[in-house]
Amino acid sequence: MALVVMCGQPCSGKSTAAAFLVKALEKTSNMPVILIDEPSLNLDRNNAYQDMPREKNLRGMLRSAVDRAVSRDSIVIVDSLNSIKGYRYELWCLARASGTHYCVMHCVADEAECRAWNDDRRSKGLPAYDENIFNDLVRRFERPDGKNRWDSRLFELHPGKEEIHESSQAIVEAVNFLTGDRNSAGSRNSQMLQPTIATQNARTSDTNSLYELDRATQEIVSILVDAQAQGMGGVVRSVPLGEGLPIISFSAAWNAFPFVHICNPGPQRSKAWCECILERENCLLILSCYAACM
Repeated sequence: MALVVMCGQPCSGKSTAAAFLVKALEKTSNMPVILIDEPSLNLDRNNAYQDMPREKNLRGMLRSAVDRAVSRDSIVIVDSLNSIKGYRYELWCLARASGTHYCVMHCVADEAECRAWNDDRRSKGLPAYDENIFNDLVRRFERPDGKNRWDSRLFELHPGKEEIHESSQAIVEAVNFLTGDRNSAGSRNSQMLQPTIATQNARTSDTNSLYELDRATQEIVSILVDAQAQGMGGVVRSVPLGEGLPIISFSAAWNAFPFVHICNPGPQRSKAWCECILERENCLLILSCYAACM
């Protein structure tokens, strides 16, 4: 149903906000809420961000987990830095391919505040970023912009100015947006993303389906050519061929039929389906259209 992308600088309160968002959604929605973060993948933050190859691997693992979880039957929350706009675009594409809602929740905090919170966590023995890793992540942070489609809809929390809880304005608006409360301002224009041909998963088929399709089409064309030469009429369906079509015209239709099949596949692309083509219905329809254009 929805994909929520948490975003912010390191130690800016994202995990706290994500936890309250999960609680609020569980109270207002009957759908399962799935939280995906580094601990759920058994990853240590300092190890994961130690260098670029490891960070790239982390993003890949998070993206794969999101791809497996996102659907119209669940709400998925990605609790990570998500600081690179290109990566947020990839997550947006996953939401669009699934036809779900999408939003970004940005925890807005100054670098000094984040650094103080990180130092405080380290002094208490809680998980914290190493100083050099913290500086590198802060330097490379790309702030989300609500004008970008991959950052829209954008909700902003200010942990340094207000205490984060379930009734925080941004969390309430996000919940209304995700649950489809049409009476609230947060849910206006909360249409689901629509998948496109480029993002839809290709239908699975037998490895030899195109071969079977081509073989069936050849057989049909051969039968029609022989019938036309002998002056025989069709039994299953009549095709207005006029005075007769040359073999090259049949070949053109023969070549066009597999292309039409690829662009508009049937409900099942298998050998059994290809055998149904031998009944000539689909192919004769193509020939009829082709003959009408002659």
